[in-house]
Amino acid sequence: MPESVKLQQYKLTIAYDGTMYSGWQRQREPILTVQGVVEKGLSEILNRNIGISGASRTDAGVHAWGQVAVFRADIQIPLDRFRMAVNSRLPHDVLIRRIEPVADRFDVTRAQRKRYRYVIWQSKDRPLFNRQYMYHYWQDVSIEAMRAGCRYFVGRHDFAAFRGGEDERQTTVRTIFHCDIHRRGPMIIMSVEGDGFLYHMVRNMVGTLLDIGRGRMEPSQIARAIESGRRSDVGPCVSASGLCLMWVRYKDAE
Repeated sequence: MPESVKLQQYKLTIAYDGTMYSGWQRQREPILTVQGVVEKGLSEILNRNIGISGASRTDAGVHAWGQVAVFRADIQIPLDRFRMAVNSRLPHDVLIRRIEPVADRFDVTRAQRKRYRYVIWQSKDRPLFNRQYMYHYWQDVSIEAMRAGCRYFVGRHDFAAFRGGEDERQTTVRTIFHCDIHRRGPMIIMSVEGDGFLYHMVRNMVGTLLDIGRGRMEPSQIARAIESGRRSDVGPCVSASGLCLMWVRYKDAE
């Protein structure tokens, strides 16, 4: 490509079933990742190596409806046709939902808000359909107690107690804008919205809420765990299968 050609930055909105992937972030072959297969599809269509950067590093088994990523290219065909062409090169469990041009100043890593959803199948019988998108929990729980626990997460706190052991980020302070839980038949659904999340943070939050729902912890113990910063003060890390990144939003219009 001639050096004089200015490459446009494009924003992708991507959905994927994370069951078969070792997370979002590219790894050495033959390890399968979502970033890797999307880069491969883009590179095949554009006939050159394309690298993308994502907004959230979802880990192995986690799903997404609204992952955001960016790349730079010189695309000469209508974007909808380009999107369809790339999707034809992607596996059946990854889909580019939208592609749009964005300004050079757009930084995919500077999201203002992200929303995750976690789905629990609370029943003596295991889920048969859609089982890869939910966590089976057969014991009875109190939704009211779990909802009371959710309220302790809201606000700006140090969530060191809720991070996974492999998280090496320097700051563990995050803001949770919204956290709620409701039941829909046998499904218990938690929605949480924040300015960012630590490794395994949402899964540890859900495990803690389940312990509260069973009566093994009081809702107020969340506040004590936040204060202590000790992993031993929170519940277990639940399965990745129930977790889905719903959307990522930015302060400025792209």
